[in-house]
Amino acid sequence: MSTLASINAPAILSLIATIGAFIAFLLMLQEAVALRSGSDPINNGVRALVRRFPRVTYAFAVVIGMLIGHLVWP
Repeated sequence: MSTLASINAPAILSLIATIGAFIAFLLMLQEAVALRSGSDPINNGVRALVRRFPRVTYAFAVVIGMLIGHLVWP
């Protein structure tokens, strides 16, 4: 059996969810370390960037929603 046969919509969705959870874990870990050392966490920079470019953030959310909708919708 080829490896391409196992790449389907649920596998891609699981990969996206796993990557998202890993990124969230890394952000929480960095924030905990930053708070312990008394420095500014990276989440503040991400929050400022998102507030500076709201249209790009909205477009990115729409693209992610379209991708997930395409993979989940039967």
